[in-house]
Amino acid sequence: MKLNTFAVCEFTPGHLGWSPQLLVRNYGYSAGGWRVEKHPRLLGDITADGRLDIVGFGDAGVYVSPGHSDGRFETPRRVIDNFGYEAGGWRVEKHPRFLADVTGEGRADIVGFGDAGVWVALSNGDGTFGAMTMPIANFGYNAGGWRVEKHPRFLADITGDGRADIVGFGDAGVWVALSNGDGTFQPMTLAINNFGYNAGGWRVEKHPRFLADTTGDGRADIVGFGDAGVWVALSNGDGTFQPMTLAINNFGYNAGGWRVEKHPRFLADVTGDGRADVVGFGDAGVWVALSNGDGTFQPMAMPIANFAYNAGGWRVEKHPRFLADTTGDGRADVVGFGDAGVWVSRSLGAGLFDPPGRVIANFGYDAGGWRVEKHPRFVANITGDGKADVLGFGDAGVWVNRT
Repeated sequence: MKLNTFAVCEFTPGHLGWSPQLLVRNYGYSAGGWRVEKHPRLLGDITADGRLDIVGFGDAGVYVSPGHSDGRFETPRRVIDNFGYEAGGWRVEKHPRFLADVTGEGRADIVGFGDAGVWVALSNGDGTFGAMTMPIANFGYNAGGWRVEKHPRFLADITGDGRADIVGFGDAGVWVALSNGDGTFQPMTLAINNFGYNAGGWRVEKHPRFLADTTGDGRADIVGFGDAGVWVALSNGDGTFQPMTLAINNFGYNAGGWRVEKHPRFLADVTGDGRADVVGFGDAGVWVALSNGDGTFQPMAMPIANFAYNAGGWRVEKHPRFLADTTGDGRADVVGFGDAGVWVSRSLGAGLFDPPGRVIANFGYDAGGWRVEKHPRFVANITGDGKADVLGFGDAGVWVNRT
């Protein structure tokens, strides 16, 4: 993987802020016996202090390590005797689990799609959770016949009220259950008879789907990468959506030859205007299509000739890539975990980016021996200072590199 090694993004080559620090001797492959295929680990603000906390779904249930302002985390403690591999029989391949604020109080709650339906545990704001309840007897493995390999499910605020709603891509189309703000949801409705397994022929292995605010109105819209390109359905704010339109005739399975196993695609605001743009890692480099704010996008351009399958030799199974604001300027930057470490291309606005530069000589396939199938990595603002940090679940535990 050939990339330049020079100062970029106001960082010094070889590090991003501090050197990586081992902050929690748990949640790791060796430290605690955590496995990607068994134990999801997530970051979310469960205390409403503006800092991200670690939430891990282990064998015996849910473990929590609240974050501190200096980037450190508390010792893990078990707060729920469920949602786990043994405690409740939850499986990664059957039961998606999320952290999302379903009440609008600014605290991330736990939402799990189990066998019998949707289970919720509301955050108490102190690192603990209330008793889990099942507000919806659907969207589940048995209740509704939902499958991870066929039916993506999301938590997103589609009404703009600050509360995360349930959006599921089922056989017949897109199903929605609006949050009531108290851990319950309104009855599920079929909002769009497309974007589904049967309704439209959408496939997880071919057609990524996202919820993102492409207009800047505070409501999440549906964006799907189909065969013919990028399809968009704008939120009406009441749980319904406008008719889907083909916004870009590229970034698709047939339109451009994009593949899930080769070409990651994201929705992220790279300009700082509050509207999600399309960013795709193709064969020749990073392609960007800026949002016009009305469900359409500007012509796609390739501002970076790297981070890609042919341009740099980046692989989905080896090299995670993210969009995150590492500088605090409100614009998402490109962050890639390559062979030699972490590489960053800072957004300059208007769809332009700095050339890639290595900022951490760790967290990489060769630099540190990090593996996608063993070591989850995140780029997120864990301290609340507005700048994304790097956090990785390694063999020995949780490693953090602060900006």
